[in-house]
Amino acid sequence: MAATAGSLKESMNAIASSRAKVDKLHSKLGAEKLTPEEQRRRFIEAAPKAGASEDEADFDAALKLIAKTPKQGQA
Repeated sequence: MAATAGSLKESMNAIASSRAKVDKLHSKLGAEKLTPEEQRRRFIEAAPKAGASEDEADFDAALKLIAKTPKQGQA
């Protein structure tokens, strides 16, 4: 079944409207295009707030929370 010119135009308008809404939401969330330097700076600021650490003991503790070792003979 072929689409009519009217329904195709309506679909195109709906897509454009959706794209505009997404673009507006991105700007509200601060998702504007950033330079690599700005992305790096923001990542460095956000990592500690998210619980990231360079300490190996912290890594091991986090790994134990998410990784379960199979019991003997169940591998």
